[in-house]
Amino acid sequence: MAVFTVLSLIIGTVSAGTPAGFATAIVKVNVQVLVSCQEAQHGLFPSPLTIDTEVAGDQTFTPSADELVRCTNGTVFTVKVSSANGTALDQTCTSVGVSGMALRSVSWPGDSIEYNFMCSGDTGGEGNFTGAGHTTARAIGIGIKVLAANAQAALAHADYSDTVTLTISY
Repeated sequence: MAVFTVLSLIIGTVSAGTPAGFATAIVKVNVQVLVSCQEAQHGLFPSPLTIDTEVAGDQTFTPSADELVRCTNGTVFTVKVSSANGTALDQTCTSVGVSGMALRSVSWPGDSIEYNFMCSGDTGGEGNFTGAGHTTARAIGIGIKVLAANAQAALAHADYSDTVTLTISY
């Protein structure tokens, strides 16, 4: 009986003790989310667009493929527009449109048609867009509007064009 009592005391002492080799550590983790934006799809208009000089109202043209942009979730970005043939230079693109754009005839460089370049996908009409993460592309909603007076004054040529540069700022 004496042996049993001694073993019982030794087992009780071992199980009630603090295990050796354990400690508590605190690790601090700091994370920085980098902001980035990139073009997800290049905007494209049908070629050629046809302006009808007999239409009494403004003529609006939509793209065959909209300009799509992916940005870090919550990132606010703007789109600036410049026209190679017009006077628009780094103008903020809104749903109202950027004036100072011009389609110019290649064979008759003195002949041009003024138009507005629009970005109808802006939030609030101020040219601000909000990124939704790199898995969700945002449509800029590009479009072209030729005012009725400009369409009716246009001279007949089949080679009007303009190069539009879009600059994304975030």
